[in-house]
Amino acid sequence: MTQRRLTTGATLLVLLAVLVGMAVWGYHAATTPLEGLGSSTSTSPTCQPTDQKVSRFVRRADVTVSVFNSGKLSGRAQATMDLLERAGFKPGQVGNAPDGIRADRAAVYTTKSDDPAAELVAKALGKATQVVHSDQEMGPGVDVVIGDRFKRLDPKAPTKIELPQPEATCS
Repeated sequence: MTQRRLTTGATLLVLLAVLVGMAVWGYHAATTPLEGLGSSTSTSPTCQPTDQKVSRFVRRADVTVSVFNSGKLSGRAQATMDLLERAGFKPGQVGNAPDGIRADRAAVYTTKSDDPAAELVAKALGKATQVVHSDQEMGPGVDVVIGDRFKRLDPKAPTKIELPQPEATCS
């Protein structure tokens, strides 16, 4: 009987130690800030300086574009996405524009103010293409809304735009 009490007591102590250890780990995991969601106002990447790449330009290959059709002609969003991909942009989402969002020719929508990536996409779509700041994000990356009058990309458009300030990213 004494052997059984010792075994039971030892088992309870081990389980109590495991419980305390898991409680400490759980508290630590629950209170650790998530990467990228902290209240830090720093725009520097969190990697080591030797692993950072400083960019002075935004290039087409750096920009993801989503295309949405606001016109009556079917298949135009995918056709436009194909043109943008051949021009060097990364593909995002393709579909119909949300209700209330229209463009005769083309318009670029972004949630960022003063967005060089959106400016680069707008230049590729043609000189008359406007960049519109919107709180609504329709798809990944820069959003393009096209209408029935959109025909082709501007072959003379730049393939990169200089950033207002160089940006460091983790490579």
